[in-house]
Parts: sequence; C-alpha cells; structure tokens
Amino acid sequence: MSYSRRDVDLLWILTQNQVTLQYKRTWLGILWSLLNPLLLALIFYIAFTIVLRIKSEEFSLFLLSGLFPWTWFANSVSASTVSLISNKSLMKKFPFPKHFLLASVILSDSVHFLFSLPIVAFLAYYYGRTPGVIWLAGIPVLFLIEFVITLGVSLAFSVINVHFRDFQFVANFFINLLFWLTPIIYQFETIPPDYRFLFMYFNPLTSLIISWRELFMLNTIRWPWVGTAILGSIVVLILGLLIFRKFDKRIDELL
Repeated sequence: MSYSRRDVDLLWILTQNQVTLQYKRTWLGILWSLLNPLLLALIFYIAFTIVLRIKSEEFSLFLLSGLFPWTWFANSVSASTVSLISNKSLMKKFPFPKHFLLASVILSDSVHFLFSLPIVAFLAYYYGRTPGVIWLAGIPVLFLIEFVITLGVSLAFSVINVHFRDFQFVANFFINLLFWLTPIIYQFETIPPDYRFLFMYFNPLTSLIISWRELFMLNTIRWPWVGTAILGSIVVLILGLLIFRKFDKRIDELL
C-alpha cells in the first residue's frame, strides 16, 4: 500500500485538527495530557512506598517510564474506538481513507507522549542515570513499534464499535484489564515463572514496556525483547487489518 504526498498532507492536517480540537479553550493546554499519568504515579507512589512501605529509591522513575508509554496506548485506543462514529459527518462530506482518522488520533496522542520525555530525562538525570546516546536510537524504534500495536488494536475496536455501539464499554474494560496484565507498576520478575511465557508472548505490550523502561532506566536495549515486540506488533496489525476489512464494507451504511 503506497501513499501520495496528498495523502501524507491529509494525515498531517487531520493530526493537527485532533491536537487543536482537544485543547481548544483549555487553560493548561497540552499540559493536561501529562497530569493524568503524573497523578496516577503519585497515587501508586503513596500506595506502594508509604502505605505498603516498599523501599525503592527510583520508584518514581520506574513508574513513569511505564506509565507514559501506557497512557499513549490507552488514550489512543479509547479515543479511536469511538472515532469513526464521532466523525461520521466529516467522512461523509470529505471521503478519505478511514484508517487515516485512527492514525491521526494516535499521532496526536503521541505528541503528548513526546512532551513527557523531558520529565523522564530529568528523573533519569536526578537519579544519576544520565540519558545516553542509545536514547537517540531506541526512542524512534520503540515509538514505531508502539504506533503499530496501537493502530492494530484501534482498527479492530473502531470498526467493531460501528457495528455494535456498546462495544466501547467492552473496550474500556479490556484496556483496564490489560493495564494489570502488563508489567507497568510491577516488575516482570515478580510474575511466577510458569506464567511469564503467557505475559511475554500473548501480550506484546509486555516486551514493549520493559524495553521502554530499560532504555530510560538502564540506558540499554535488549534486542531480543525488542524483536519480540516487533513480532507482536506485526501480528496485532495484521489481525486489526483483517477485522477492519471484514467489517469495512458496511461502515458507510451503518453510520
């Protein structure tokens, strides 16, 4: 599948519109996107370090290095699930590839994620883990992997929601469940050995989040983990495309 310069320009315009509309008439603007993971991290920090008294000098960096990538995925999938329905007038007025709408949602949320990187870099420096040159290679690679995974899930969820309007509630439940099945607030090593295989190979976000965390905290990339994340992202994208194409034929009729 190839895209012309006109298609690229269209995707750019849709992404700009998503960012602009999201923060139109807001006081803090894009900073709102950072408050959610920061407040969530604060809650977990209080729960784990004060209430449960778990000792970890780098717990805030540990939390945010997982929460920021997760927030990008979760917000994008949640918004994409209802994106086709909420933009039906736009699609009828200006015909364009429907998946562009989903890609623009994901890209607009990626802007929020990119704005969070200075916070992670500051914490890494604060804890004596100065960001290394490996970040320049690791961030684009992991960024692309996460985009592909998110797009695959968004393709499937958005088109299913057009056919079954209450699927958005199922999607929200799935996102919340996936949060606890991904090592975001806990280490992968705490998972019982007998179940690690399931977490590793049936949840592509596991290897992705671990790769983000090791990049931010250890200035390293374990390429076998990245390879697993790449394989998982391809599988998710293919499944998403198959589901989208299966239900795509009746989208215009149902909208």
